[in-house]
Amino acid sequence: MPLLKHSYSFPTRMEYGSGAIADLPKIIKEAGFSKGLIVTDQGIEKVGLADKLRNYFSDAGITIYSYSDVVSNPTEQNVIDGTKIYKENNCEFIVGLGGGSPIDVGKTIKVTAVHDEPLEKLDDTKGGDKYIVNKMPPFYAVPTTAGTGSEVGRSSVITVASTNKKTIIFSPDMMPDIAVLDPEITLSLPKKLTAATGVDAFVHNLEAYIMDTFHPFADGLAKEGIYRAFKYLPIAFENGNDVAARGEMLMASAMGATAFQKGLGINHSIAHALSVYYDTHHGLANAAVLIEVMKYNITDKKVNEKMAALGDLLNTENDALAVISAIEKWLIKLDMPTNLKGIGIKEEDIDGIEEYAMGDPCRPLNPKTVLKGDVTQIIKNLL
Repeated sequence: MPLLKHSYSFPTRMEYGSGAIADLPKIIKEAGFSKGLIVTDQGIEKVGLADKLRNYFSDAGITIYSYSDVVSNPTEQNVIDGTKIYKENNCEFIVGLGGGSPIDVGKTIKVTAVHDEPLEKLDDTKGGDKYIVNKMPPFYAVPTTAGTGSEVGRSSVITVASTNKKTIIFSPDMMPDIAVLDPEITLSLPKKLTAATGVDAFVHNLEAYIMDTFHPFADGLAKEGIYRAFKYLPIAFENGNDVAARGEMLMASAMGATAFQKGLGINHSIAHALSVYYDTHHGLANAAVLIEVMKYNITDKKVNEKMAALGDLLNTENDALAVISAIEKWLIKLDMPTNLKGIGIKEEDIDGIEEYAMGDPCRPLNPKTVLKGDVTQIIKNLL
């Protein structure tokens, strides 16, 4: 079944299967659009995927412009530059091609194409969603990694210049019109990025699952995503050409991003801080702090019970510490860090990292209340 084409809506329309990327221009053409913008990064340009998609659009008779300078932790300037190209060429739709960064930038251009407010004003934690009121252009997401799940999300995370903080821009109308999940275009992803992005998907599912929020639908998706990532990521890591494993990871990624409408926790808060301070890859940062954060969280009785219940899924005992041990061995197998020794944390930065993490919008949602000093202790335990 993973090798066949399928169409889903949950609620995002997903076109899944090998070769699905070739169908997107035809779908857009049938919708009546003739001019659009591809948002991507230099890595995607270098491996030829952007050219491949541009050729499909050319064959369909659609004019395409490109913005290809998105950075790994996307910035407000990326959004400004991409929006300028969109407006100057009277584009009608946007395609985000790449990992979470190009897709997040593309979703934000969807907003700024028809809204003049600065991104700082649109900060969701400050009620900025109330300013996103105008009808926005269609947006299509084509993920080349199985990680962020941004292709099924209703928000983006952009570092705003005035605050130098990762800022959530949110609106239900930011959800992509179509997510194209084509495992063939993830085959060129290097081993390290396969692991790092896959761990991000795993953490999305895991943190969503342990959130103290009543949402059985999301819990079901999260558990299925945990199972798929745990089982298939090592296969995709060892054999990048395994199309079925790549497809399973795309599903695990989409499941995680759908499930984390419940929220994410302190693991992401610390990872966000590390990305700002050291430009650490988001998935790698999530991996580095995961074991210590889970040990911290299982001192909460409800989290302990939920973690213990994952034993059967992860082929271990139904015990929280046994589950954490299984995850640690899994990370090591993926050549992912389980501490912060390789990131180069500076002693003088620790207070600032904690301050950033404590102010991060994910922190208040953590199932265990995070007090001042807790993040500092977690970081010191990892050094």
